[in-house]
Amino acid sequence: MSSSGRSGRSGRSPSVHAGAALLLAAALGGCTTLDNAVGKVPWFTTMRDQAVTRPFEAPPGASAPRTAPAGSVPVTGVEDSLDVYTKDLKEIRNPAARDSASLERGRLTYLTYCAVCHGQQGGGDGSVAQKLGYVPPLTADMTKQRSDGYIYAIIRHGRGIMPRYGDKIQGIDRWHVVNYVRQLQGL
Repeated sequence: MSSSGRSGRSGRSPSVHAGAALLLAAALGGCTTLDNAVGKVPWFTTMRDQAVTRPFEAPPGASAPRTAPAGSVPVTGVEDSLDVYTKDLKEIRNPAARDSASLERGRLTYLTYCAVCHGQQGGGDGSVAQKLGYVPPLTADMTKQRSDGYIYAIIRHGRGIMPRYGDKIQGIDRWHVVNYVRQLQGL
């Protein structure tokens, strides 16, 4: 051993040489030997060798591609457009049953977002209505004749001076508001 405490001709310890050799072997081998060894053990291959099903491709033996189930979320991540001017909104059915839970949820949401303009009882006499000049009363005959789908679309997209609330009132809660508005109308 030399006076500096190092061993060997290069002055480095044997563990440094072994570590460098191991690192070089791993880099050159790409660690594929370990991957291949794990692949030969049956219980490690379940993810590697599983059957692959690709969405919307035709199932084996069928000629037509798969279609999305009814009521599924669009792949674009957005809801279908509900244009209140061109679409027949009478065809849209309210999926929320008008029960006490729906009416209570609709009441809370209505009081949070709608009552400031339309008033506590839907008469168009909310605190903001005075500043706007006119807010249609939800209890008027014309509004009573509108379909549930129309009211839903107005909540979602707005119309005239009414802003859209689709980004604030989400999904089924809009239908709960429709149920509550129907209760205010006495329907």
